[in-house]
Amino acid sequence: MSIAETNNPKRKLTRAQRKKRRRELTQTQWAQEQDPAETDVSQKDRIAAFHRFGDFSLAWSTVVQPLLSHDGDAGGYIAWRKRWGQTVALGDPLCHRDSLTDHLKQIIDRRPGISFCQISDSTANALSRLDYVVNQMGIDTTLMLDDYTCAGKEKEWLRYASNWTRKRGFEVREQSMAQVTPEAIVQLSEAWRKTRTIKRKEVRFLNRPIVLVDEPDVRKFFLYDAENKLQAFVFLDPLYKDGQISGYVTSFKRRDPNSSMYAEQAIMKHIIDTLKSEGIPKLTLGLSPLAEIEAGPFRESSLRRWLFGRTYDSRLINRHFYNLQGHADYKRRFRGANEKVWFASPRGTNPCRLFALIALCGIA
Repeated sequence: MSIAETNNPKRKLTRAQRKKRRRELTQTQWAQEQDPAETDVSQKDRIAAFHRFGDFSLAWSTVVQPLLSHDGDAGGYIAWRKRWGQTVALGDPLCHRDSLTDHLKQIIDRRPGISFCQISDSTANALSRLDYVVNQMGIDTTLMLDDYTCAGKEKEWLRYASNWTRKRGFEVREQSMAQVTPEAIVQLSEAWRKTRTIKRKEVRFLNRPIVLVDEPDVRKFFLYDAENKLQAFVFLDPLYKDGQISGYVTSFKRRDPNSSMYAEQAIMKHIIDTLKSEGIPKLTLGLSPLAEIEAGPFRESSLRRWLFGRTYDSRLINRHFYNLQGHADYKRRFRGANEKVWFASPRGTNPCRLFALIALCGIA
């Protein structure tokens, strides 16, 4: 290839050359390059609402995730983003149950055609009464810690991982960011990401970007080997109800690809034991997308239910886009309580709604 050809801006690149030129992005890098969102709810008001109503997996994310917009006021709000002309709300409204329907009506009137993803039964039921079509989009797994135990054959894998790492000098520490080298976290996180099905960028929207500073009530657990090298970490976002911490949700899990598969499992065993000893009611493991899809009690789209089920079963999707089955299988091993979560949209066939959600998540 000549210099003239290389410098010719009109020259068409091959697919391999275009792929090589695409820069790998972390969620944080990606968010920094986007235009800021507009919101009519201050962060102070969002935090106040979170402390009263933030008892679901995505609650803290709706407060702090970059690029989200918010509709509401000091009494409650709904977080959302827009892509390809489609507006998608993230999680439940953070508001009192008595005002749930009013908040939903207000945002539907203000933003016609809005869809809602990863919502609970109560929000799904309210939207169904507002003539929305509601389909199950997966399950959210929660460990109720008051009566949760790691004893028995089904939890033997957790005990083995804890014993295996301890005998080899591994140690789990809960630390602040001031006690950890940020470069070590970034290096481990990037190495982990390169092992994922989606290597170029992290899944977003349903996940918030990793934050390398201390955040209110966010807890960080790190696993070090006998040489004091970081091997894995798990971060927990808080859940709140009526001004009190009601539990935690796992928000980030990373493991050095060269470390033992027991590393992450050992951290989880330590976290479960720690939270139980503190009297924390629950630990939520988060969404298993498209897992255990079945007909629900609401008016639904049979085509969408079929599509969700086929996507989950697809070897092509699981191998080349997102390992849905592996994600769900890992969480099932904890033998927690599974709660269905829902996707709701206005009546009428509009495939752009799902494509917009996929684009927001950065999966394709």
